[in-house]
Amino acid sequence: MARRLTRRQLLRSLGGACLSNAALAQKVQPLLSTLPETSALKLAAQHAGKTLGTFVVGYQLKYQPTDAAIIAKTFSLIATGNDLKFSKHLRPAPDVFDFGYSDLVVSWAEAHQMLFRGHCLVWWNALPDWFQSYVTPANAAKVMTDHIQKVVGHYARRVYSWDVVNEAIYHDSPDGIRRKPWRNLVGDDYIELAFHTAAAADPKAKLLINECYIEHATPDEKFRRDQYLRLITRLKQSRVPIHGVGVQGHLRGVASLDRPGLTSFAQQVRDMGLELLITELDVDNVGVPPADVDKVTASKYSEFIDILGPYVKVITLEALEDYPAGSGAPDAIARANIFDVDYQPKQAFASLTDALNRLPSRSHV
Repeated sequence: MARRLTRRQLLRSLGGACLSNAALAQKVQPLLSTLPETSALKLAAQHAGKTLGTFVVGYQLKYQPTDAAIIAKTFSLIATGNDLKFSKHLRPAPDVFDFGYSDLVVSWAEAHQMLFRGHCLVWWNALPDWFQSYVTPANAAKVMTDHIQKVVGHYARRVYSWDVVNEAIYHDSPDGIRRKPWRNLVGDDYIELAFHTAAAADPKAKLLINECYIEHATPDEKFRRDQYLRLITRLKQSRVPIHGVGVQGHLRGVASLDRPGLTSFAQQVRDMGLELLITELDVDNVGVPPADVDKVTASKYSEFIDILGPYVKVITLEALEDYPAGSGAPDAIARANIFDVDYQPKQAFASLTDALNRLPSRSHV
């Protein structure tokens, strides 16, 4: 079996020329009759009125035709995992943009009549090597806004939504807004500036803020969720052009989900007139006994959809299938997805399908 990489590993390894969509289609079509049966999941999402998506990268669509075929058959939205981050691949130099792989992914989505979500414009992580020595308080605002204008403008009217600011919450400041690097460099209003810039570059795209580790009943995650809600409220009250709120959904197998806290959060987001999205759903099984991993993973998918399913329209998975031995992925992440290494549906596939089927038909959110 060919070695498959995690999207975090792909962030370090992508490169090379892209295939045309016609060439990709020639690779995918012969596989369609041999793929695992996924119609139950697709029909369950349609029943519940949900847009079901998954993360991909250009490398995956180019070199992993089985992945590409399953994605085309099963999902109605894709989000690019690494190809559009402010990283060395998209931004190899301060004055250079390489849209090779991201062009492939966006065009592939269009060719398969799928929605595309851009991830992400402003993030504290994965920045290119030149960033630290090049970006200063004197030029940071221009670097950030130029980046947003260039990337969003490049795909104007072709993108369903953008994760404008990703993971803005942290414990390094009293108000919970992460300082490094953008706040320290640009100022306290960097989030507002990012959203206004994105809205000007593509007035038709939905603009989202996205956050991690707010799902569980721990003091740290309750703090993050409270600070996240305060930030969202501030942005909405300040008439910032924000349309949606992402809950990443990196679930922990050994931690309890905070059902009351998540329900309250979701209702308050809805009351502000904002969309709520599950944006990076998977399960981390660190600390779970190996014999219980599949059962625990399935249970977490089911419980999470039971809690937030009534409030969300878009549900995006972090990855498609498990990673084979030797891929370098830790076992906790490798076993977190809905297909195994041979592309066979797991217990998590069935539990996600069942959870979607339990939601009211064509849920209005």
